[in-house]
Amino acid sequence: MSIVWDRFVSNGIRELGYDIENKRLVVVLPGGVRRYYAPVPYEAYSALFHATFPERLYQETIEGKIPRIEVAGYQ
Repeated sequence: MSIVWDRFVSNGIRELGYDIENKRLVVVLPGGVRRYYAPVPYEAYSALFHATFPERLYQETIEGKIPRIEVAGYQ
């Protein structure tokens, strides 16, 4: 797995990870809570990372709209 990580995205999203091979998004929230989503187009990940208000974009485009998945062994 090749994951691209972006550290400290904002106060509400600590990190973003994107698995290019499997089109999986990892969102790390405050407190270390990890949420995994798939399939996520690269453009959606890129837009989230570059957003002025990433938490808002996350709520509008990812949470509840793209399936959340369970992933074992992702670090």
